[in-house]
This record gives sequence, structure tokens and C-alpha cells, in this order.
Amino acid sequence: MTMAPHPALEGTVALVTGAAQGIGLSIAAGLRAQGARVALIDIQDELLADAVASLGGESQDVRPYAVDLGDLKQAAGVPDRVAADFGSLDIVVNNAGRRGVHSFEDYPLDDWQRTLDLNLTAPFLIAQGAVRAMLSSGRGGSIVNVTSVAADLAFKNRSAYNASKAGLVMLTKSIAVELGGRGIRCNGVAPGIVETPINAEYLRTGPESAAIIAGTPTGSWGQPEDVAAAVVFLCTPAARFINGTIINADGGWTAGKGY
Repeated sequence: MTMAPHPALEGTVALVTGAAQGIGLSIAAGLRAQGARVALIDIQDELLADAVASLGGESQDVRPYAVDLGDLKQAAGVPDRVAADFGSLDIVVNNAGRRGVHSFEDYPLDDWQRTLDLNLTAPFLIAQGAVRAMLSSGRGGSIVNVTSVAADLAFKNRSAYNASKAGLVMLTKSIAVELGGRGIRCNGVAPGIVETPINAEYLRTGPESAAIIAGTPTGSWGQPEDVAAAVVFLCTPAARFINGTIINADGGWTAGKGY
């Protein structure tokens, strides 16, 4: 009788931020399907409960953590909490983020700071805490930061988002360079236009839908599982020699335009 292969991530512990819905939930589900035990981090209590239920309910393998990552003290404490509860920490996916929409000349300082705190400083703190746990365990690990095509192609009226995602790309490379030789890889996935519960109605009915499709060589916007597939791959042993790389999950958006 042929034995089924073991899931690629069996025996690992993964932390996913922004995991209550959309891309984050798809990432958590993908990691769980590969055998990882998963800690779901989000500020939205009710959606977080629904997300955990969709993964089979709270157990020793799936746990929710209601955390406001914009509170940097809370963010810094997340890796230690997860490592203590699960016994180790092998994978971190920094997915949570926010995107304020303001013209540059009128961009409010408080919104700018909140965006950088959540999109860049919180991932820095979580990765820093995770690195300590990974080095302490001697198991190494993988960190994946969900960046954006906005790190390379600026979107109008989103200066804080653009800047924070560009910073996250360089943070990813910095971690990769410093920790790669110690068994910790760090990579990024940059989504293009992806349909999520927050933007689904706009994508289907908004005035820019046709332009989005026209600007994407595959002829469609993405789905959360398209991003999740790239993230999960980067966490597996199959990606053991991939470090400091950003994968664009964008349907070719950044490859070029046909006009």
C-alpha cells in the first residue's frame, strides 16, 4: 500500500496577521492544509471567531488572538505569546495592513503615522520577536511579508500606503541578508488587484473596473487564494534556497502595459 506523503509543513507553527478574512484567512487555511498549526491574529473579534470556525474551530492547532497591531506594544508581544502557547514559532506571515486615501497636500499626520505603524513598524517588531524565538529554538524559520505592487508603482492619493509597502520590501531584504546564514529566510509576496470582501463590490461595479482588467495581462483581478499559494510555497522546504525575494502575484500588472 502506498502511503500518502506528509504535508510539507507538518510539525510547524505559523503566525498570520490580518487573518480574519480575505487574503489573510486564505493564507491561514493554506498553511493549515499543509500541516502547520496556526495562530490567527486580527483586531476584528467577530470575524476572527468566524475564521477560526472555518478552520475547524479553536483547538491545540488553531488559536485566535485579538490584537490591535497599531498598538506597537501589543504588536511586539505577539511572537512571545504564540511561541509560549504553541511551544515554538517557525513561520510568520505579516499580512495585516491599512490604506488611507488622502491627497498628498492634505494627508493627515495621524493617518500617515497609523499607516506606517501598522504596515511597517508592526511587521518589524513581529519579525524581530519571531527571529529571537526561531534562533532560540535552533529550528530556523521563514518570514513572509505581504507587500504590494504599490511598492514599485505608486497609487494616487495613497502616499503613506505606497511608502510603507516600499519600506516593507527593504525590511524584507534586510532580514534576509542578516539572518539567511542563521537558518531564517525572509521573502515577500506583492499582490496586485485582488478581490476581497472589502473591495468586491467596487471591483465589479466601479468606474475603474475596465481599466483594471485592461491593465492586467491575465485579463482578470486576483483572488485571495492566488496570493496565499505564493505565500505558502515560500514557507515550505521547496523554497529553501529562496531568500530576499519578492514574488509579484499580480497577473502581470507590473510586467508591462499593452498600450
